[in-house]
Amino acid sequence: MEKFLICNEFGQAQELSGEEVVVPGCEEIQFILHAWLYDRHGGWAVTERSSGKRIASGPQGTEHTALAQVERQIATHGKETLMRVLGAGRRSD
Repeated sequence: MEKFLICNEFGQAQELSGEEVVVPGCEEIQFILHAWLYDRHGGWAVTERSSGKRIASGPQGTEHTALAQVERQIATHGKETLMRVLGAGRRSD
């Protein structure tokens, strides 16, 4: 696992331990797969780094579906819509 510094939804720097998820056709967007409290048993989420917005999530043990869920979100709503929702945030390197 890597450590990533993101800008959360409140504009504050936050550290996440996880791994980068690369979506074909959206290589310029940095998605991070990390642990997240999905339910009382734990789980995972994929968060976009510059905005801190969660794109997909699921229960523990289904992390292998993360990339497919993000791809499905983009296919359903379109990359342009995703970019508009994410806003013009900047990475907190």
